[in-house]
Amino acid sequence: MDTRLLRAFITLADTANYREAASRLCISQPALTKQIKLLENQLGIILFQRGRHGAVLTESGQALLPYAKQAINQIMELLNQAIALGEKPPLSLNVGFGISTFQEASFFVARLREKLPNIAIQLDDMPSHEMEKQLQEHQLHIAFTRHLDTAATKTLTSQKLKQEVLALAIAQGHQKKSTINDYLAQYPLLTLRAQRGLGLYQQIQRYLQSEGVKITPLQEANDIQTLIALVAAKVGVSLVPYSARHISREDICFIPIQHHKQAQWQIDVVWQSSLPKAWQTVIYALIDEVHKEFTDNNNSVIPIY
Repeated sequence: MDTRLLRAFITLADTANYREAASRLCISQPALTKQIKLLENQLGIILFQRGRHGAVLTESGQALLPYAKQAINQIMELLNQAIALGEKPPLSLNVGFGISTFQEASFFVARLREKLPNIAIQLDDMPSHEMEKQLQEHQLHIAFTRHLDTAATKTLTSQKLKQEVLALAIAQGHQKKSTINDYLAQYPLLTLRAQRGLGLYQQIQRYLQSEGVKITPLQEANDIQTLIALVAAKVGVSLVPYSARHISREDICFIPIQHHKQAQWQIDVVWQSSLPKAWQTVIYALIDEVHKEFTDNNNSVIPIY
């Protein structure tokens, strides 16, 4: 069976939207529709019902989806193992990063391109839950992401990068308060949508719960840049990764929430164990360079060695 058909099935099931699924697959909507119909004909089963709310899985589609994902994972693992055994490097590398590693990931990829000049390297911003998913599906080769427990799997290797902390973003000119809770009590809270940044959303909820603070956000945004713009406009304040200050404006102040367990988390560099051993040696070396570059310049947050 053509793996493209299985990927089309899985992606459409995840998005429930033909336009978004086609965009992720880098094909047209008619091409996606054709692939889904072809798969349905091969299986003799209707997988989706198409309505005004998008593509909805049928009961049969829901039952087959886990098997489709398992089949794709097994096929990708087969290909990755074949590459590892033959020491044949992939034609391109896909690298994912989040807002907390904007500087580190950019530096890493720039140096990686110098080390591997003949390999196309794609760097994409995505939330941690999407990076974890793409790593497991072997679509992503390297990720700068929240800590993943890779000890139980032979498919992924990880290295600690740093600790990140939450920070309160406020516009300059706001009256100074004694504590973070005082700011949250005085000004409306602006947050990132859970669907866009599930890890950050859960981190903020854990922090607020530990402080006994119950707040209904005034507004949600799809990206950190929009949150920063809203804060600058004095619509409210926001809890964001402290590293967001690197992409912020001069009229925003960031107050890091230090020495609070629920306001900090670990950032790792994670990569596919099937990458050529020589490349993995380069990855380890570049992580050391990242540590040195950003620790010496005090640009990073609480590095881990």
